[in-house]
Amino acid sequence: MKILVALLLAAFVAAPAAAGDGFPQAAQQAGAGVTAPQGRQYVAVGVDQSHTVLTTLQYGGVTGWAELDGAFGIPMVTPSTTGGLSHDGRTLILQEVALAAPTQFVVVDARTLRERDRFILDGIYSFDALSPDGSMLYLVQRVDARDYSRYVVRAYDLVHRRLLDGRIADRTQKGWVMHGEPVSRGTTPDGRWVYTLYTNPGGYPFVHALDTVRGVAHCVGIAWPQGKDQGPLWNLVLEPHGQTIDLRWRSGRPFYRIDAKTWRATAVNVSRVPWYFALFGLLVVPVLIAVERFRRQRRNTPVSIQGGSDVPTARLRDRRSSRPRPDRSRRRAVVHGRAGR
Repeated sequence: MKILVALLLAAFVAAPAAAGDGFPQAAQQAGAGVTAPQGRQYVAVGVDQSHTVLTTLQYGGVTGWAELDGAFGIPMVTPSTTGGLSHDGRTLILQEVALAAPTQFVVVDARTLRERDRFILDGIYSFDALSPDGSMLYLVQRVDARDYSRYVVRAYDLVHRRLLDGRIADRTQKGWVMHGEPVSRGTTPDGRWVYTLYTNPGGYPFVHALDTVRGVAHCVGIAWPQGKDQGPLWNLVLEPHGQTIDLRWRSGRPFYRIDAKTWRATAVNVSRVPWYFALFGLLVVPVLIAVERFRRQRRNTPVSIQGGSDVPTARLRDRRSSRPRPDRSRRRAVVHGRAGR
């Protein structure tokens, strides 16, 4: 009966029904779940504190389900973005709902919904990313139980079932402990590079670039006025485009562009027309257009040809006037005699 109820709930997942013990990067039960490129949707529904039903939805209905021991959910990588599914669509990672130490994860075959493995890590961990083939799992480890926004990135080898030593960090900033909350995420089409924009209260916000194949990371700072509220950053969208990563506002206006080769961030300046120039254009331009139309109408006014041609008739030349006139002084007098004389 519990399973039947969970399936009915999963069929109506229009809005999140439950989440972990707060963000950052908690696990979500019910809600929108995570969707594969083929359109298959995975939703974890809690039956009680010790059971979870993992369901798949497609074509408007439930296409499969499996029951798991424990309270697990779909990982959240930002407050509005879910994760946990590998790019090849074969591996799904579920995270324990309670964000507390120790942390438990479940590895599921995304095609059959069968549990492959589960492991427990001593500490507070949360899902961050997966390699395209699902062999390497990247986790965020909280280094301060009183401040969840301080963390490092770790790697877990799913093939050999072990947490790798050391942290995944920018080689130029090895001693830096990242601080902030994830705002927006973008992934390359092949699933290899994962880019995440973080706020950083008291410092510069930054983009964390993670190569999930090689296990290499880069942190790119974004210039932001010192002490200015970073709340507007939640209105930014991160979009990878080949060798560049664009940060734009939700309105569509560009903000920053990052070169994926040099890792340099450049502000995109959009020229703005002052309001008085815009007003001048609205008032003067229509007048200029009307004047130009009037001039064209005068220049192209048609000529009426009623009653004849509008081309003046050529004057006929007098052929006789062109002949040389004879000299009258040379003419001989002609005497006409009388007839019969």
